[in-house]
Amino acid sequence: MKTFKNTAAQGEIGIRRIAKLPSDVTPMKTATGRHIIGHSETGHHHVLERPAKVFEAKAATAGMRILYAIIEDANVLTHDRPFDTHEPIALDPGIYEFRIGREYDPYEAIARRQAD
Repeated sequence: MKTFKNTAAQGEIGIRRIAKLPSDVTPMKTATGRHIIGHSETGHHHVLERPAKVFEAKAATAGMRILYAIIEDANVLTHDRPFDTHEPIALDPGIYEFRIGREYDPYEAIARRQAD
């Protein structure tokens, strides 16, 4: 399992520890108790293993998704797939920003959230 001090990455997700939650965020709910941080079209999501308070930025650059999490108890970001997986990342208590990468599709002429 990976550990880090200030910044890390897991696939298309950039992670950084921040001091304060921004004011322009919306709380996210989950029916399963596990928050999907990085959604995959093929079902191998990047998820927080334990409950956390997760928020989404109201305004993000086109094609980008920015999430924030308040981690009260140690948690783990895992890549939910049985093969060719990214190593789990340990998250100590604190506040984190997750930036989901984006890509440009010249055929669609748009920026969109990076496909996994």
